[in-house]
Amino acid sequence: MIRGIKYTQLYAERTFRKRIRKEMFYRFFCRIPVLFLGGITWFHVFSLCQYGRIKKNVPVLLVCVVIFMILLLRFFLSCRKYQKNSLPFTYKEFSIENDLLTVRINDYHKEIPFSELAYYRWYRKGCCLADKAGHFVIIEPENEAKDSTLRPLHGEEEREFLKLKLSATGIRKNCFLKTPILIGWIFISLLGTGLVVRSALPYNGKLSWFLQEMKNTKRTELAHDNLYEDKLSGILEDIEKKVKLPGRLCLATSFSLHFRPDGTIISFDTMLKGFDENGNYVDSYLISYDRNKSDKIRIDLHGITNGVYEEEKDFNMLVAGMEAAPVKETVEKWQENEYGILYYGWREFSSYEENVIYLSEEREVLEPADMLWGKRSLSGYSISVYCPEKEEITPYRYLFLPKEEFDRVKNFTDFRYFIWD
Repeated sequence: MIRGIKYTQLYAERTFRKRIRKEMFYRFFCRIPVLFLGGITWFHVFSLCQYGRIKKNVPVLLVCVVIFMILLLRFFLSCRKYQKNSLPFTYKEFSIENDLLTVRINDYHKEIPFSELAYYRWYRKGCCLADKAGHFVIIEPENEAKDSTLRPLHGEEEREFLKLKLSATGIRKNCFLKTPILIGWIFISLLGTGLVVRSALPYNGKLSWFLQEMKNTKRTELAHDNLYEDKLSGILEDIEKKVKLPGRLCLATSFSLHFRPDGTIISFDTMLKGFDENGNYVDSYLISYDRNKSDKIRIDLHGITNGVYEEEKDFNMLVAGMEAAPVKETVEKWQENEYGILYYGWREFSSYEENVIYLSEEREVLEPADMLWGKRSLSGYSISVYCPEKEEITPYRYLFLPKEEFDRVKNFTDFRYFIWD
């Protein structure tokens, strides 16, 4: 029996708190200005997702968010205040005398001056009231008052009289457009959600590109930033902190790197295709770095859906060639502020061009003047060292060859079979 009474009391309290939250929601959010604010918010959310325009949209959204946060804070504070100060009763009887409303249930009664009311709303069964002192009252009058000391009005007469007194107090009736406003909230929310989702579809808006970047873009710090000391293997080591590179890499475009006289890397960019040991395509890697913009390497994945391995564009030959190339000694001849490395893979040059030098993985060099035959063309994995800002300075092209191929060039005068097959 006691358990049943406690359960009934707990149920009544929960129902009462739920009614307070519902009424406070109507009070703070079911208003035309708030609906208009919601429409502005959704419009700028869509504009941000579709077109970007951060400087235009973000300040407006921040103002809207602040206003909504204030409304939300007032909502929670009001709910807490009314739940704390009010008894979970539904009053069945009331009386009105001058400016005083008296409500009663059983032997308990409460007096509320009309001048102290802050909120009221009528619903099908009765009326909800809230005063400035933090009391919340629910009135659901019975068909007939049980106490003759209370106003002997019946049903609709009681309601109409209370409505008349409430309207006479000058309190603005709340939520008289509750249903249209709720429908408006549903409409603009569904419309705004649909437009935002549409902007997230591939290639439909700024949001789609942002999501694609989050999914496909990795960033890692360039710790090995000195070309002389760390070579290209240092860059690959930093990249593999975020992305596991396959064993076989080849160029999809080219490799370009700029550095300072002391070897500090300024920028580089390339696009690589990766393959496993069996020659199966794994993924593509668009790699870029610019010291003036960021201290991190950017790696964009999945730029190419499939690829074919091209041995003449083997990127690993560049990595090995940079270990052997005398880059520092080469650029010291020019005394400029910036130098560059350019690699396209296997290339062919005329033997009459300047600064074309064969290079082995053991750092042995062979210049055309040292050769005993009159070869018209020279070919190999070309690593160009040049001055980006001085086109009149002839670059050095180091034609890197694996040891076996380099020995063939060095030891035989008949070079016909060495042309790239």
